[in-house]
Amino acid sequence: MTRPRKGGNPVNKQDLQNLLMHQEVVRMVRADPSLEARALEILERWDTVASIRSKPLRDEWKRIIAERDWKMALEESDRGQQLRQASPMTILLPEQVRLDIIQSARAMHASKGPRSPWETRYFVDTEFTDFIDCQLISVAIVGEDGREFYGERTDFELSACSEFVRAAVLPQLGQFPGRSMPAAQLRDELMAWLLAVPAKPKRILCFDYQGDFDLVLDLLDSEIPSGWKCEHVGGQLDMERLETYFREHGGRHHALHDARANAFAFM
Repeated sequence: MTRPRKGGNPVNKQDLQNLLMHQEVVRMVRADPSLEARALEILERWDTVASIRSKPLRDEWKRIIAERDWKMALEESDRGQQLRQASPMTILLPEQVRLDIIQSARAMHASKGPRSPWETRYFVDTEFTDFIDCQLISVAIVGEDGREFYGERTDFELSACSEFVRAAVLPQLGQFPGRSMPAAQLRDELMAWLLAVPAKPKRILCFDYQGDFDLVLDLLDSEIPSGWKCEHVGGQLDMERLETYFREHGGRHHALHDARANAFAFM
């Protein structure tokens, strides 16, 4: 009998990859409910060719889609893993998004997850308009346990952006459907994400630049949820590993890619 892993973390690279893909596709479907019909069409086709043994899982997916019970689809348990393995949803992902997630899962798995059973680090990165007129553009958090958050603001002032930001940051926005929103919504979603992370192991929010942390604090109206610790890790990143990450995956100056790189490079 397999012991349930409810509330645990993905145990291998494939599990992690499936979870990350489903987190992204659920964001897409929430932003564009018409994708639900496409997923149901795929399930109907699978019913004509797939094994009868997997029919209960396909039926469960039909229920999940009809009832929008996405929590079940993202559950970190043996049942959640089985559902993701029999899922039609990842077919909806654009090819480049799929490749980005595969690369991210490979990098996270290579870093061997949390360094300590007593604490888990979550690496934050932001992009912003300029060092003088500093407005948040995007924010990302990447956990050693595979959890991720990403969001972009739609209401920053374009006129406040430096030439560098216009050239290196703005062209990379919009890669993740459904993750662009006004600052107020971004605040609510980030707060909800932080509150949803389990209190144990101890949660540590890590940043390599004080300005990143200040922008997150400003977005949250200085209300970091109780129980979160904060740590400056600028001196604890392996620059060789950091550069290796960007050579393999690209994405420098995109908040999510930068946060993934920091998680990979942390010593």
